[in-house]
Amino acid sequence: MVSHAQGIGNVGNILEDKKGQRQGRRLVGIVDRDKKFHEQPYLAQFTLVVGGGKGPTDTHCIYQHPERTDQYIIVLNPACDLWLLKAARQAQLPLDEMGVPTELESFKDFSKQNGVTKNPKMRELLWRIQQARPPMYRELAEFVASIMDIAPPRYL
Repeated sequence: MVSHAQGIGNVGNILEDKKGQRQGRRLVGIVDRDKKFHEQPYLAQFTLVVGGGKGPTDTHCIYQHPERTDQYIIVLNPACDLWLLKAARQAQLPLDEMGVPTELESFKDFSKQNGVTKNPKMRELLWRIQQARPPMYRELAEFVASIMDIAPPRYL
């Protein structure tokens, strides 16, 4: 199941919720690198398990809850909108032909629209990134597949 929660505080609240504490239920939250990460009380408990995610070439880092070891947080570096734009460029997608903004500020506006997860252009962008499997996407997809016990993505 995929659930979209706007804002780092809401992601933390969902993970902390009793539903998120059910035995055997694995949860993966994805948030932007944000100074608010450690200000959210529940997320502050998570410990770094993969990467540092702060350098210019680091695309993410992964945290795990020390007691609820089936809960993870992927912290994207840079923020999600720029991460998506970089992944699209790495995949050499024709954003202009897809009707998706190619400049960062316009892309940020596009990606922050209300209901963007239902926007056909955003859905196509995400699908094409998934199909192209650029390296920055592939690493995260393989990690999520491994902890969720699902078949790893196949590469052409």
